Amino acid sequence: MIWNLCKSAMSEFVITGGYVLAPDMKLKRADVAVSSGIITQVGECQSAEQTIDAKNCIVMPGLVNAHTHTPMTLLRGACENLMFEQWQECIWNREAKITPSDVHLGSLLACVEMIKTGTTGFADVYIHMDHAASAIKKSGLRGVLGWGVIEGFGEPLHEKLAHRRAFVRQYNNWADGRITTMYAPHSPSTCSMEALGLLSRMSEEDNVLVTTHLLETRKEAETLKKDNCHLRCLKDTGLLSGRLLAAHSVWANNEDIRILSQHGVSVAHNPISNMKLGVGTAPVTAMLREHVNVCIGTDGAAPGGSMDMFASMRTAALLIRDRGQDTHLQDILKMATVNGAAALGLLAGQIKKGFLADIILVDMKKPHLLGHDPLSALVYSATGSDVKTSMVGGEVLMEDYRIKKIDEENVMERFQKWIDDF
Repeated sequence: MIWNLCKSAMSEFVITGGYVLAPDMKLKRADVAVSSGIITQVGECQSAEQTIDAKNCIVMPGLVNAHTHTPMTLLRGACENLMFEQWQECIWNREAKITPSDVHLGSLLACVEMIKTGTTGFADVYIHMDHAASAIKKSGLRGVLGWGVIEGFGEPLHEKLAHRRAFVRQYNNWADGRITTMYAPHSPSTCSMEALGLLSRMSEEDNVLVTTHLLETRKEAETLKKDNCHLRCLKDTGLLSGRLLAAHSVWANNEDIRILSQHGVSVAHNPISNMKLGVGTAPVTAMLREHVNVCIGTDGAAPGGSMDMFASMRTAALLIRDRGQDTHLQDILKMATVNGAAALGLLAGQIKKGFLADIILVDMKKPHLLGHDPLSALVYSATGSDVKTSMVGGEVLMEDYRIKKIDEENVMERFQKWIDDF
């Protein structure tokens, strides 16, 4: 890699004194210059209006959470110790009571948590997503939002799809481009092949992504297989393409993995929620071997427990080791940065000239992070609370552990009152 000098270029600010996690996932001493929200140079930089001191820090791309449901902070700790089908029924019953203003509050708390733990971009699906969008706009984070589609509930399919299209078109490239949209059928278990086909065509026509829960449970996989389908039948819907972000894919077999790879589908691996709900473990190593673009997600805070992507990285790595397979630290880090950004269509996920300045500083001067291999420390030892500074598009959202755009204490007080009243 060529590390460009930027002595002659004036930048809005320069991040100095840190070790940069380069696109090849190696650490190198370098400065990072940022101007107009873009990384302008990486190397030795001297001229800047201001500097950010990264001494004792790793300067790395902000983490990309490839699958979550931000308003589910509202249901964290609810419906515990249930297996998937019982848990899903319990959650849906509680979600029926959630209002648009509740969604705004839940998303706002999720944004606080993500900023504090190093996430800068994410894929988000829920209900009342216009209210989630307003919270995300306020936070400064970057989000790709989908309003979920489940057939039935007394609403004709054509009306439901018209509503989702209106949301997609109104909020795409919203908040100065930080918010984009996608279509979000819940799963092949809750949407007909007709609905999946229509949503796939709508995503192509509107040039946006589409995401769905796919092969999350044994029951879903067995149902598709019973119909002599599995993923083959989805080919006719047009769903399988480079626009698809498939969440979970726990029960993908070898044929499914080849189909995912052939069609350029990205997969969001959610190791913690899958374990908590007892649905199984995704065949990540087999997917990587077939060149599937595997990303990492936290899932919602109800099934996943937290929005901490460092915890999800560590769990993903440990699950691979638990299967007796090799874990390459670089692969895990790429899944949480480069791969996630690619899946979401973001020019981010790398500390590289011309890329979005979605950057975090991880404070390595901590007892639990001192050791022989900093990359190992990032994957196996770090937690979200080690993130010192976070920025999106060059805008600093947290500096020296202090959030700048949101009144954190106020949000937590309002949230606790909501919990007490719920």
